[in-house]
Amino acid sequence: MDSKIIHAACMGAAVTIIATGVAIIEQERNRIYIPKEPRINAIAQWEFYIDSILNRGDRHCIEQIRMKPVVLYKLCDVITSRNLLWSTQNVSMKEQVIVFLQIIGQNQRFFFISGIYYRSVETIHRYFKIILKAVLKLYKHLIKDPEDIVPAEIMNNRRFYSYFKVWEQYQYFYTLINYI
Repeated sequence: MDSKIIHAACMGAAVTIIATGVAIIEQERNRIYIPKEPRINAIAQWEFYIDSILNRGDRHCIEQIRMKPVVLYKLCDVITSRNLLWSTQNVSMKEQVIVFLQIIGQNQRFFFISGIYYRSVETIHRYFKIILKAVLKLYKHLIKDPEDIVPAEIMNNRRFYSYFKVWEQYQYFYTLINYI
């Protein structure tokens, strides 16, 4: 008789375990899964932000980066043609230039810009320095050196003498800088 009781107890335990397993499997099957994705699609967000700057009209673009979209594209073309800058795997050249112009034109901090573009402060700082170096290399091509000729009406008029004095000092320093 003891073996029948032990057998019945084992069968009861096995049925309980199987019923619990089926209930757990059924509960998992009916569970609503939340996909494990980022809350924000950062790439889509900053692409949307750049498009909103460039495509909302000239006035909005001037307010954001202090130039029209046509001028921005021309600047990007000049920088590319002189081989001073290129797109990287993670940051396009257009984004690099826009970030630079926002920092300069809006007096924004790296931390604020990093939040807008979902990039680290270090990344924003690194690309800011790269663009700054590229723009500084453009000065030779975009800025014309002053001519050494001073019109006679300015040179002979005492009213302009104080300005002429400053001009002489500027020329002196300019020649020193070119000499060095």
